[in-house]
Amino acid sequence: MSVIKVKYKDKVFEYEKGTLISEIAKEFKDDFNHDIIVSSVNNRLTSLDTKLTKDCTLDFFDITSSAGNKTYERGTLFLFSKAVKDVINCDVRVLHTIDEGIYVEVLTNNLISEVTVEKIKIRMRQLCEEEHPITKIMVSRIDAIEYYEKINQMDKANSLRYISNSSISLYKLDDALDFFYGVLPNNTKLLSMYNVKYHKDNKVILMIPTISNISKFESLKPTKNDKLLSAIEKNDSYLSSLGISTSVELNRTISTGDYGDLIKVSEAIQNNELFEVTDVIKKEKDIKMVLITGPSSSGKTTISRKLTLFLRSRGLRPIPISVDDFYVDVKDRVLDENGEPEKERIEAIDTNQFNKKIFELLNGKEVRMPRYNFISGKQELSDKTIKMDEKSILIIEGIHAFNEKLTEMIPDKNKFKLYICPLTPLNVDNHNMFKSTDNRLLRRIIRDNMSRGVCASDTLQTWKNVRKVEEEMIIPYLKDADFILNTSLVYELGVLKTYAEPLLFSVSEDDPNYDEAIRLINLFRVILGMPSDSVPNDSIIREFIGGSCFKD
Repeated sequence: MSVIKVKYKDKVFEYEKGTLISEIAKEFKDDFNHDIIVSSVNNRLTSLDTKLTKDCTLDFFDITSSAGNKTYERGTLFLFSKAVKDVINCDVRVLHTIDEGIYVEVLTNNLISEVTVEKIKIRMRQLCEEEHPITKIMVSRIDAIEYYEKINQMDKANSLRYISNSSISLYKLDDALDFFYGVLPNNTKLLSMYNVKYHKDNKVILMIPTISNISKFESLKPTKNDKLLSAIEKNDSYLSSLGISTSVELNRTISTGDYGDLIKVSEAIQNNELFEVTDVIKKEKDIKMVLITGPSSSGKTTISRKLTLFLRSRGLRPIPISVDDFYVDVKDRVLDENGEPEKERIEAIDTNQFNKKIFELLNGKEVRMPRYNFISGKQELSDKTIKMDEKSILIIEGIHAFNEKLTEMIPDKNKFKLYICPLTPLNVDNHNMFKSTDNRLLRRIIRDNMSRGVCASDTLQTWKNVRKVEEEMIIPYLKDADFILNTSLVYELGVLKTYAEPLLFSVSEDDPNYDEAIRLINLFRVILGMPSDSVPNDSIIREFIGGSCFKD
């Protein structure tokens, strides 16, 4: 018997060569609170139905991990699309990820209803209870294209034309074959938690547990943030008007070199949205402050600077206020979970002082503002004073801008809350999209490297904590926004590829962030790179790739 050595959690175990990972996973299931859904072999995410043939380092993930949660999401989407095909014989198209899961359109000419959705859920449940295997098969890329052409799934056929691999992996569930950018669970029995809620116009919310809500998922109801869904649909409408709804159309534009007008139109669309915000603020006389927040790498700096200029063009006098200047002295701060002075949560900010200063400003007083010294860790008094007049408006930007503790002394009628984030810029095909979180991560990888000399691996590592902070302190306040501004640009993935792809290739195979780097590289495989020469210096993209006219 040929034996291989498998290292798991700093211990070495011996198994017969050819042992399935799923068999090994059974031995360690008690280490997890939920089903093991995927594994990693030498830092590469690997399906549980894989046979081990040589010595390796092995790890496992359940739904409470980032890798496991993404795997669960892909599997649930496959399960849903298969059920829709079985019930009403049509395809689905993912539109955007939202708090509860995925916003999806059912692609039928007939109007579906709550009854239709219930039938789809019943079929999903049947597929789970029947414990269908989800298997990976290797096929020729040309054969895959011909197969998808034959069944009239041209979105997949066309996207696969931009992959140079001679062979690709497809996933098989019963009679369905699908292509995903990432590993899937090996059996439908692992996909027991989900829900489907009808929204409107053949659009549904495919509810999937997240790391933060899994403990209460069964009792969750979709919040249906109408402002967010409206912004998503507006973005979808913009893309349709440009004739670009997937990476395929973008690639065609890039390959002809005729992308100059696309850049101009994309920038104009975004500026027009910001002008719309400006008009609302100008029209409402009671608005005295604009509160701007959004997750990391959304483009808050550029948007706040542009908004300042746009408001000035309307005859207003914007006054920027930095929340960071109200940090509590380091020695006086509460300690975080690691015993270090808090720097992320609202408790790190002197909210009482902030409220008092803003209240005095709004009541016509001349106020001397503080200035935080990051070197000494102490708050100091600024040399400048501020006084508002009837045309003044405060611009306050930061991760806690929407937190009521920051402005609780100020009447709601005086506030305008602007939430900014890049919505999904493009789909690869009907079932694969460039997520908003991936879009922001790519922006951050480039900016960290260019402006701070940080390598891609370090950014990938810190991203986990960044996301945790966002989910706790920013995203829950999305529902309070008066306006949601989409900061993605339809052409940006082509530009980001040129900068980000080489940085991602710097992540070595023995790096724990290697699999995440490979996942992003694989997503980029279907995007053609494009030069940044035509990107204007006031574009949000310039905030990340350099050359912005808005300097800190």
